[in-house]
Amino acid sequence: MSPGLKILLAADTAGHTTGYYVVARGLRDAGFEVVLGGHLVPRRIAEVAVEEDIDAIGYRIMDGAPEILVPMLMDALKAHGAGGVPVIIGGIVPPHLIPRLKELGVREVFTPGAPLPAIVEWLREHCSV
Repeated sequence: MSPGLKILLAADTAGHTTGYYVVARGLRDAGFEVVLGGHLVPRRIAEVAVEEDIDAIGYRIMDGAPEILVPMLMDALKAHGAGGVPVIIGGIVPPHLIPRLKELGVREVFTPGAPLPAIVEWLREHCSV
């Protein structure tokens, strides 16, 4: 992994932020550059990803419906010419939806309780600049 890996973190809602900030801090401590997008709609996530020249997107879904939000995000990324940017989902995702999200192009899903070292390791192994 290059130390220049730049990750956009975005969330479906403004609530439940503790895990979002824990992951952000852990990624920064691991040497990643983290852009905190906060609560963004899928279209805006794609816009920020292009504006910030992002290498990967971490999308925290806690209250939304991933089966609705993820297709919207993937379509928005394609529309903005960023369809190849890896998308990683974190948060509350029903296990039966994970295969469908991966079919849509999500690279990995980390549910609550995923150890931070596992997230860091996954990013180092699967994302590069």
